[in-house]
Amino acid sequence: MTTLNISVTAELQRIPGFETTEYAYLRGNIVWAGQQASTHHPRNVFAPWQPETFTFNVDNLREGALICKSLFESNHPTQKSAKGLMLWLLNKEMPFPLNLSAKRFDAIQIALASHDLPAFTSAVLRVLGLGNGLTPSGDDFVGGILFALAHAPRSAWTEELPAAIATIHAAAKASTNVISAALLDDLMAGKSYGALHDVLIALQSADSAEIEPACNVLLSLGASSGADMLAGLLLALTTQDTNLPH
Repeated sequence: MTTLNISVTAELQRIPGFETTEYAYLRGNIVWAGQQASTHHPRNVFAPWQPETFTFNVDNLREGALICKSLFESNHPTQKSAKGLMLWLLNKEMPFPLNLSAKRFDAIQIALASHDLPAFTSAVLRVLGLGNGLTPSGDDFVGGILFALAHAPRSAWTEELPAAIATIHAAAKASTNVISAALLDDLMAGKSYGALHDVLIALQSADSAEIEPACNVLLSLGASSGADMLAGLLLALTTQDTNLPH
């Protein structure tokens, strides 16, 4: 362990209620304090990482997202990896208790399809904190959507989206745990796990040979976190005015 790491370790403070996780407070900020240097995330304190800056083409991202979704919809081996809210996106049965909340996710899709930002914001607030785990499925799904919007903004929402994000940010503090809320903030700002950024880069290529392996890496993240973020990302990039709800 380097001198820097020893100094940082001395300043780390465990988060009440989450002492057994790899997250901690450092100078008032939540950081990833695990020893796995391969965890590429802006909050990785021992192996600092930031995503490269890319300029994305919205049309290319949409084409790539449609290709990605088609891989899951076909008999392609990728389909077998679908879990979490990817099942909802593919119109498949979700596990309990998420299956009881399908209409809440339908409402988000309807709002995206109609470009109704107030309805979108309202629907998003109803899924924050929904699900099990350190980062509930609802949070990861919403994060995937907002991550997509950060890199592929909708012209109709340019002026109003910052206020909507501020509303979601404030609501997350009360609706979910502090770690999930912090990671959701990152997603709102267009930053997250390296695996999610790699998927976005692969989608830009619109090449299934690049998209499939990138998605498989993301799907391996957490119990269903990667799948939930991917579902939100694909929904945001593929939903058009003509889309119908599930």
